[in-house]
Parts: sequence; C-alpha cells; structure tokens
Amino acid sequence: MGKGVHGKGSVRKGNRRSGRDERERIKEADYSLSPVDFVREVLGDDPYSKQEELLVGVAESRRTSVVGCNGSGKDWAAARAVLWWLHTRSPSKAVVTGPTTRQVDHIVWNEVRYAYAGAKRRLDGRMFRTSRYEVDDQTFAIGFATNSPYNLQGFHSPNLLAAITEAHAVSDGDMEAIRRLNPSRLLMTGNPFVSAGAFYDSHHSRRSLYRTVQIGAEDTPNVIEGRTIVPGMITAEDIADRKAEWGEDNALFIGGVLGQFPEGLEDVMVPLRSATEAARRRLEPAGPVVLGCDVARFGHDKTVVVRRQGPVARVAWKRRGADTMDTAGFLKDYCENNDVDVVVVDDSGVGGGVVDRLKETRPRRARVIPFIAGAKALNKERFCNRSAEVWWLMAREYVEGRLDTEDDADLIGQVSSRRRVNKSDGRICLESKSGMRRSTDEADALAMTFAAPRGERVRIWV
Repeated sequence: MGKGVHGKGSVRKGNRRSGRDERERIKEADYSLSPVDFVREVLGDDPYSKQEELLVGVAESRRTSVVGCNGSGKDWAAARAVLWWLHTRSPSKAVVTGPTTRQVDHIVWNEVRYAYAGAKRRLDGRMFRTSRYEVDDQTFAIGFATNSPYNLQGFHSPNLLAAITEAHAVSDGDMEAIRRLNPSRLLMTGNPFVSAGAFYDSHHSRRSLYRTVQIGAEDTPNVIEGRTIVPGMITAEDIADRKAEWGEDNALFIGGVLGQFPEGLEDVMVPLRSATEAARRRLEPAGPVVLGCDVARFGHDKTVVVRRQGPVARVAWKRRGADTMDTAGFLKDYCENNDVDVVVVDDSGVGGGVVDRLKETRPRRARVIPFIAGAKALNKERFCNRSAEVWWLMAREYVEGRLDTEDDADLIGQVSSRRRVNKSDGRICLESKSGMRRSTDEADALAMTFAAPRGERVRIWV
C-alpha cells in the first residue's frame, strides 16, 4: 500500500497542486456520491476496505454507525468524510462532536487539519486554529465536545452532517439533541464498551435504521499484511500482547481488539462503560487515606497496593515475585511517608505473613485490618461472603459515577469481567476464580479499600 502516513489512517500519495484551475476541476467533477474517489483523487489518500465501507455508508444512508476495535482508523475516515461533505454540497454544514474536547479537537479535528493541509488538489476555504473550517458563511464545519457551552440547536442546514466520535460514551440526552437537528446524514463511530444506549441500540434493537459497519483488528491492513503498513494502527504484535495480558474472554479484548460487543455484560459487577468512564473522570480526594493490598508471592499473580482517598483511587505499587517481607516493608514505609489512616491486607495464604509483620512494626498512625475474602459478610442475608460484599460496595461507586481511577488496562479489564452469581436464596456471590483465566489483583486491591469499617475512630468514605 505504500509508505508514510499520518496517525491511524492510510497511505498518502501524490503531490499537491495549486491554482484556480484545480479548484474548478474539483467543482466540475461529480464527487457527491463518490467519497472514496474524493479521498483518493482530491485528498491523495488511500483508504482501506473498512474505511471505504464507512465513507460509502455516509454517501448512501441517512444513518451510519461504525463499531470497531482501538486503532482501526475510524476517526481518520470520519475526518475525510467531513471534507468530502463540504466540497460536494453548497450550502452545507458539518458538526463534529463527542464526549471530550481531547477526542474532538486533538484526534478527529487534527485529522481534518492534516487532510486539508496535505490535499493533492487545493481546497477552498480557511482552516482556523480552533475546531472550525469555513468555505463560506453558509458552508462550514465546527467541532466541540458535548459538554461544551455550544447550543446544538443552533446548527441547521439543508445539507447537515453530524459526526459523533466515541459515540458509546455520549449520553442519550445529547444524542437526542443531535437528532433534533434533523441532520441529512448522521455518522456515529465508537467502541463496543456499552450494553445499552443509543449507540448500542444502533447495532441491536434499532439496527434496521442504520447502515452498520463492524471493524475488528483482523480487518486492518497491518494485521492482514503481517507488517506495519500504517504506523499507529493496530498490529499482530499488539493482538498477541493483549491476548497474553487480558485473555481472549476478557471484555477489553473482545471489544478493544475483536471490535465486538461482549456478551453477558449485564451479569458483571462493574459494567465496562462505568469502568472506562471512571478512568476519564477527575474528582477531588477527600477524607482518610486507605490502602488495599492483595498479596501474591510467586507465579503470574502480582502483589498490588491501591491507595484510595475518598473517590480518588490509584495503584500505588505492583510487583511480581515480591516476598512477604518486601511487601510489609513497602507498606510500612508508604504509611509513614504518606499519612495513611487504614491498611487493609489480604490475610489469606501468604498474606498472613504481611499482616503479622505489620502488626510487629506498627506503621505510624495506620490501623492494620486483616481481610479474609471467604469470611462471612457483615450483611449475611445479602452477600455470600466478605469478598462479594466489598466488590458490591466498589461496584456501586463505579456505577453511580463517584469513582476516579487511573487509566490502568489491568484494572479496567478485571473489574469489568468479574461476574456476579445470584443464589436461589437471593444472596449475591462472585463467580469463582477457578473459572477465570486471569487473576484480579488490581481489582481485589481496590475492592479491599471498601472493607475499612465506618466508625468514630476512623471515618472511612464508602
């Protein structure tokens, strides 16, 4: 396919021409139903088959919804659809929106700028430093996040394209506001990290209303060719790495690599959407500092320490092969240097040695609480054991939007793949770890921070 590309897109070829004659040739050529020809002949780019499918969908259908793996070039194609729309219809407008300014401005709109600047033929109009491109006062494109102060109701045109990036993370209310614009074309692109909402419905219950496109890693050029053709796009090595890290049955692998909606998300303790939203959320720490420590010694499992202060949780330490003295030493030093109030340590198996050592060394200020996953729950009528109880408390904070975590793939994958089991007597249990292919070290450490008791001595935020 050639050499040299920008971002997660496709091969650029040819030299840019200039002059009024070139602009007239673009107007004379009828690209209105041929976005793929426009991208190739005017922009000088070479989309691969799934990008072509997206572009053709926008040309032929009122609504197009594209679900795909990470790094598959969805935004690359959407940006070029915007330029095609404005240069084949007059007057016309394009609105590019998504859940975050970073996604809209730094990713999609960056692709719009790049395609405009490097076009094979000279394009009319002015590209602003902000997310705006203007051909004339009635033909322009603008980009902004759904959480911006712009009023979506202010954009109307007989030829309106609405392009929504990361549509899986856009609220149904914002989706409805966009639909009220009555766009001539609606393009949604996103990842399969939800089990409800407008984007999910466009591939399920409302599928008949959309031209749908599904992109898996094995549909992309680097994987098909077995070598890097498009720098930045997913590779066979990426697939192998993620399979080894997450396992093929992990929701992150199914969605982020296969580009498929994982089944059974309704049975998990923490929905994948809630886990990914927590990684984007930024809240203020408040209240006592609690550490949760899931202890491992040898093998694949890791010893992980998670720090939580109110709604803000971060992985403080993780290590394979750490012996109990190393772990106890880290916890003591961390407690004394960071004003920790409570340390909850896995007291099952080798973790008992860490608990015993911490009780001997007595970290300053910190109260040490042993945690046994299989012990009776405080609320025995509702939960099978203590582990299910603290996971439930953690899941509640995720689902209700009260948790701010780092963007740790291990943590996200673990919390979003652990399923709950409802017993005949109504109690909630966790699926057995014996049936899971991967450990849940980071997730267990975070869940243990919710085992710290409420009380007069130490008030713990739960």
